Amino acid sequence: MSAPASPPVFQPPFLTNGMIELNWTATPAQQYQLLWKSNLTDSTWQNLGSPISATGNTATAFDFLTNAQRFYRLMVH
Repeated sequence: MSAPASPPVFQPPFLTNGMIELNWTATPAQQYQLLWKSNLTDSTWQNLGSPISATGNTATAFDFLTNAQRFYRLMVH
């Protein structure tokens, strides 16, 4: 039986070419679904793209820069 994947940890986000770059620690070959919402009182999270398969110890996703705040979370598949 293999060891469970370590929980992902977000790194500080930054802007790249007018987009928000989100990086997190990852387990190689593990799939992650990035989700977002603009208000923490909302009950529903929205998928940000398709699941991402980690190829190394970090994974990256990009989001469009908006005027609204966004909160992010990761689900491990």
